[in-house]
Amino acid sequence: MASDVSGVQAAEEPPLLSIPDASLFDADAHLAYTPPATIHSLADLGLPLSPLSPIGSTDPFPLLTQEAVEAHRREIFSKDVIDNCLYVTRKGSCTVRGMAPRYAPFINAFWKSKEVLEIVSRLAGVELVPVLDHEICHTNVQLGPEGVEGVKRTPIVPPVSTPEAIKEMDEWNERQKVESPAEADNPNKVVVPWHRDSHPFVCVVMLSDTRHMTGGETELMRGDGTTVKVRSPQYGGAVVLQGRHVSHLAHPAKNMPERITVVTAFRPKDPRLFDDSSHMNVRKQSRLPELFYQWTQYRLKLLTLPGRRSEERSRIERSP
Repeated sequence: MASDVSGVQAAEEPPLLSIPDASLFDADAHLAYTPPATIHSLADLGLPLSPLSPIGSTDPFPLLTQEAVEAHRREIFSKDVIDNCLYVTRKGSCTVRGMAPRYAPFINAFWKSKEVLEIVSRLAGVELVPVLDHEICHTNVQLGPEGVEGVKRTPIVPPVSTPEAIKEMDEWNERQKVESPAEADNPNKVVVPWHRDSHPFVCVVMLSDTRHMTGGETELMRGDGTTVKVRSPQYGGAVVLQGRHVSHLAHPAKNMPERITVVTAFRPKDPRLFDDSSHMNVRKQSRLPELFYQWTQYRLKLLTLPGRRSEERSRIERSP
């Protein structure tokens, strides 16, 4: 079980992130949090300990209300975001990222709210904050029959997994097997391939209706090379994962026209704690001037913090 972080004494937080409009977030309206049934340690997964936290991953748990899910979808699939933040990353999927705060003020406020940060920190066993504005709400979208053009018409309210919708998707999958048999039978066809994340912790949230979904799981690599599948969160549900330490991949949904997840990356709030963040996985799907500027500011401010503390101690000691 994750440790209680209520008494953690974090160091001064440098002003690295944009200030959100707190009036856009209402915990009563936007949070449906229930703690996960189980929290899995790195030891449970047979993985070496991390210097940051013993936590590996959580079971899926409720986090967002329907109103919050729809607010996320409204901003993610707005024209401004699609025109400026969409990247086709691999056949069968695309990424939307770098939207906050400019094009997504609600998303910016949600992921910086004290309530959400307290939940994620408690589950991770260490006090966390978002790494960069650019890393808030990285969105992975499984492409359906209409491809990228279909993403531009993604509805605010997720399509319901009715028997008719499932039948229609099954028929499309059967046609794909006939038209592109090699691609349809490709065992490596995934939404996101095996990888470790660029940053210490992530919170992954499902924005699609998964009630009758087959596939769509996240698969984790254990220390002995075997793997374990984690069931997909339900609509508005989430998983917290020490993604920099645990290799994982995302399987496609097989009978639904969409699988949309959002991933927000976190680092330890206390700059004295271990932070091996990089941006090796995201350079090809980012506005590089913005990413590099935020990255440089973040790293330099953390590097200068010990010097500022030393100067403050000296000033206090010299005071009469």
